[in-house]
Amino acid sequence: MLLGMMRALTLGLAAILSCAASARAEAPVQGGTLNVGFASDTKTLDPIFSIEFSERQVIYTIFNTLVRLDTDFSIRPELAASWEVQKDGTRVVFHLREGVKFHDGTAFDAAAVKWNIDRRLDPAVKSPQQSGLAQVIASVEIVDPATVAFNLKSPFPGLLGMLGQREGFMESPAAAEKAGADFGSNPVGTGPFVFREWQRGNHITVERNLGYWESGKPYLDRIVFHDISGSIVGIQRLLTGELDFVAELSPQDVRQVEGRKGIGLEPSPVGRWYSLQWQVDKPPFDNFKLRQAVAHAIDRKRLVDILMQGKAPVAEGATPKALWWYDPELRSYDYDPAKAKALLAEAGYPNGIDLTLAAPTVALLQQLDQLVQEQLKAVAINVKLEPVANSEWYARVVQQAINFTPQRWSQRPDPDGLFTILFHGKGYANSTNYKNPEVDALLDKARVLLDNEARKPLYREAQKIVTRDLPYVPLFFSVEYAAIRDVAQGFMWIPDEIPRFRDMWKTKS
Repeated sequence: MLLGMMRALTLGLAAILSCAASARAEAPVQGGTLNVGFASDTKTLDPIFSIEFSERQVIYTIFNTLVRLDTDFSIRPELAASWEVQKDGTRVVFHLREGVKFHDGTAFDAAAVKWNIDRRLDPAVKSPQQSGLAQVIASVEIVDPATVAFNLKSPFPGLLGMLGQREGFMESPAAAEKAGADFGSNPVGTGPFVFREWQRGNHITVERNLGYWESGKPYLDRIVFHDISGSIVGIQRLLTGELDFVAELSPQDVRQVEGRKGIGLEPSPVGRWYSLQWQVDKPPFDNFKLRQAVAHAIDRKRLVDILMQGKAPVAEGATPKALWWYDPELRSYDYDPAKAKALLAEAGYPNGIDLTLAAPTVALLQQLDQLVQEQLKAVAINVKLEPVANSEWYARVVQQAINFTPQRWSQRPDPDGLFTILFHGKGYANSTNYKNPEVDALLDKARVLLDNEARKPLYREAQKIVTRDLPYVPLFFSVEYAAIRDVAQGFMWIPDEIPRFRDMWKTKS
């Protein structure tokens, strides 16, 4: 039942994914080094503490999750070979693969699973995943060495999707206890690649796990993740052959490589959600009319036309059309400069206001900020752009050292995965400090229902309220590309936009 629900995506997503699938059909070959360029804000490679987007690109090579996400967001076996749902959805029993070893030679078994989840649940550990898991899991029980049961506080259809992401990465208990705080710099998992080196600010190297449990894999000898300052540098290094793979490229970026011999482009199937966010409980954004004024002053279509070459959909909320909880009737604040000026006066700023907008050192976000600055100036909102290093940006957002900022979020396989962390009053990623008891009640009710058709109206109602309340100004769903040299093959997007490299290979040419 639970597995079936996790596969309940629309035909639209299946069609998009089918079109985005790689047409390369050459048989995999062993050997070679894949050179990946990424704008790294990596702080730790310990999945229990990871919060940065770039970290997961590396973590997915070193660690396995209990289950994995497929290209259509369906749930597939990984370290758990199978599972069954019992007691009306309040108990999920996982049957683990036997004979799997961590990179340090210790056994992966039910005790290791229990240790990984219990460690996340322990408030003293201070994992960012603690609050989300604690709302769901009552206990983890070892049935036998190859069987582990999750006893839930209530039915939770989002569990499997959660265990295919950060919460499901399994690390070596022995290595973690031995390394202590240094484990994030010396990670040990069961994954297809073994951590070898991290020169901070330069590169991270992982090498083939010779004892990997999945027969014949991985194909590559090693992967080197190279820090790049942005897409311009990444594309130049791709063109010179220093890099084989660069992602997070906008339609503007890829104009430099379109039609280039030896380089292919893979568009992501479901775009990341771009928005503006602020802290709704602190001046000046605790003023609802000011938030409304800003929302009405933003011309989202113009943003899409300039930043996305007109190829991306405008966002009315946080959910794109391809997902089953999308609401076709949802509408955000329309572009209306006259209304923006009137609301600004009603907010107590008839002569305008000065605001500071964070400007992360990401080319697309900097361009977005400049356009927002221009549009707000037209209604007497004067915006100062504050540069923030990409490596520090999200950490400062979480610490609430930044109030007004652009934001982007990738999708999750279940609506609870994004809605609860962002919009629930107790959400661990709720950096807007948004709290609405009605939204909390809708999300709490929806997350325990096992029927997606029963859940859908609850999520749609929650989206309407959130969109009205404006903790975020929804902007658009991006169109992003990976540029890949033809010698690197086997890449497939997952809808969460996090590149996976474990199944890639390089041709001998």
